[in-house]
Amino acid sequence: MKVIYNRLVPFRGFTAINLMGVVFARVEYRPLSTAILRHEAIHTAQMKETAFLGFYLIYISEWLWGLLRRQSSLAAYRAIRFEREAYRYMADPSYLTRRHPYAWASMS
Repeated sequence: MKVIYNRLVPFRGFTAINLMGVVFARVEYRPLSTAILRHEAIHTAQMKETAFLGFYLIYISEWLWGLLRRQSSLAAYRAIRFEREAYRYMADPSYLTRRHPYAWASMS
């Protein structure tokens, strides 16, 4: 997974963002922790399962739905099933080796 450190993407207040399997991280977080890298690697696996475009369509629609229901962008973000899987397993070093395809679909 390629990591590009810079001062613009993601916006201030965020550590990293995975765009099409490439991680953009703020320079002040160099180097990224193994947990953050694993979190982003989980997103890459999710993207591949959904042919990349599907990931972004599901992600945005779940965030918008969460925003309408919860009226908080942070709560909406944390409710996205892709994020729930990534946060739940980012501290587990063996997760990606035993992860089942479409594991995000059963996140509750």
